[in-house]
Order: sequence, then structure tokens, then C-alpha cells
Amino acid sequence: MVIEYITTRNLQNSSGKITGKIRIIKNKEEEEANINYTCPECLNTEDKKEVWKKPFSIRCSKCGYLIKVLSLKAEIKKMRKQS
Repeated sequence: MVIEYITTRNLQNSSGKITGKIRIIKNKEEEEANINYTCPECLNTEDKKEVWKKPFSIRCSKCGYLIKVLSLKAEIKKMRKQS
């Protein structure tokens, strides 16, 4: 098994507080990524498999909140603009 992509990120809710988390693991031989997340809005925790695409996003199956995972470069750029 060869890992193509792996990340663990903290997630902000709509108020800007870090209340959620996501972990994504994409194996090279598979079309889908393994995702484990805690929704920052409703705190629902779930394990899913989703088709891999960049930029990656997933909707919480409980509340429908859209969780976006930006590239690290884009995330750093966004943080710099906020400060």
C-alpha cells in the first residue's frame, strides 16, 4: 500500500472557532480517499470513503455543513490575509 496523500487539519465553524477535525488518507491504488471527520458545526463524527479530487470538500451527512480542505499553500495565504 502506497500513500499518495495524507493530512490532518483542524476545522473552523462558521463563527471562526476551531471545533472540528478532519483526517484524509488517499492510497495510490484506490480512487477513493478514507475520511474521518468531526463536523465543526454539529460535532457529528463520521468515517467515509469519497472520490478523491482537489480541492477536496465534503458535506456533513447530519447538518449539511460544507467542509473544505484547501491546499496548505492556499491555507497559509488565507491566514496571512486575516492577520
